Amino acid sequence: MDVNPTSYRLAASAPWLKLPREQLAAALRADRLPHAILIQGQPGAGKAALADYIARSVLCDRPARAPCGECASCHLHEAGTHPDLRRVGLVDDKKQVAVDDIRELIGTFSLRSFRGGRRVALIDPADAMSTSGANALLKTLEEPTPGALLVLTASRPDRLPATVASRCQRLMIRTPATADALAWLSGIDATVEWAGALALAAGAPVRALELARAGVLELEREMAELPARLSRPDVDLVGLAERCQERLPAERLRWIENWVTDRIRRGLKGPAADHSPGSPGLPSAVRARHIQGLYAILDELRAAQAALRGSANVTMLWERVLGLLARELSGLRAARPR
Repeated sequence: MDVNPTSYRLAASAPWLKLPREQLAAALRADRLPHAILIQGQPGAGKAALADYIARSVLCDRPARAPCGECASCHLHEAGTHPDLRRVGLVDDKKQVAVDDIRELIGTFSLRSFRGGRRVALIDPADAMSTSGANALLKTLEEPTPGALLVLTASRPDRLPATVASRCQRLMIRTPATADALAWLSGIDATVEWAGALALAAGAPVRALELARAGVLELEREMAELPARLSRPDVDLVGLAERCQERLPAERLRWIENWVTDRIRRGLKGPAADHSPGSPGLPSAVRARHIQGLYAILDELRAAQAALRGSANVTMLWERVLGLLARELSGLRAARPR
């Protein structure tokens, strides 16, 4: 699969990004570009790809066909050497965009265009800026440079100061319906079973692409064995926790959340609808307690997902989640009629 999830070509083909593409084209034709755009949407919905598409379109030497992919500007963009484009984002495993990077961007953004046209700066993700970084950016937003465009992306726009967000024209990306997302993904590679990747990506198709490239199919097979492993009396929770944190921990938590949610849904429908291993034939009181236990695990999973985005002790987080699930499955096995 040769697809770059941040490529402007992805944004050019994604049907759910058609409206923002049309809005941009209309603004270019009318020469009414805003000085700042804030692209909002859930993680993996295509914000970075759309930001790249906007930058290429604005800098393209052929506005009527932008982005043409053929002009000198597009070739410079493709090579990553366009002198009128600046990118700022997270470096390595940092949680915040460095304030020094924001200040450097501001210092160069006010300069004249090297190619005699517009200038563009991308801040992705802008909601990872510190308060100092956002405040440093504010003056540029309040006194925009003629011919310059700032493009910000944010999964959590509420983390941006209102003074920053209010000075941007907002573009909201709506996550497509599951059927539409699967159809688009299948058009990219029909050999991949996309349903599992899309579920782990919470319905975000670009994130599903990223997961497929990261080997999500192997992850799904591994996670499918997790409930059986947790049901064993000799389960090694520490070893499992270490394994889970090694690779794609957020997606593993999502898989467990989906699995627990499905168990709850089946349990609430009653024994006739529940074909989960170990559940059929449970006394109603045991079934009710089991569902209550699963709801408690669901709460813990959602707290763990939030903690994972911060500076939590990841090993302890996983040990707690897996321990709660193992205890619930062990209790279920003990209560099952023999």
